[in-house]
Amino acid sequence: MRKLIYILCFVALVVIGLFFGSINQQAAELNYFIAKAELRVVDIALLFLLLGFAIGLSLSLSILFKLKTKRWFSKAISKT
Repeated sequence: MRKLIYILCFVALVVIGLFFGSINQQAAELNYFIAKAELRVVDIALLFLLLGFAIGLSLSLSILFKLKTKRWFSKAISKT
């Protein structure tokens, strides 16, 4: 239940941010290594927010997976 509340709060903050960002229609140029794009500032902010969330989640899951496998191997070795 607690996770659901956190997710709903996160989604609400993103939606509120999009509402405030829709007021600001200023465009900015985003340069990639091989291309460039003309995006609104709010779209760039949302892109980096989601990118940071995805990177943090993947790093957390990889650390959690590493710890789980280490425990699993230690239990398997101790049984023999």
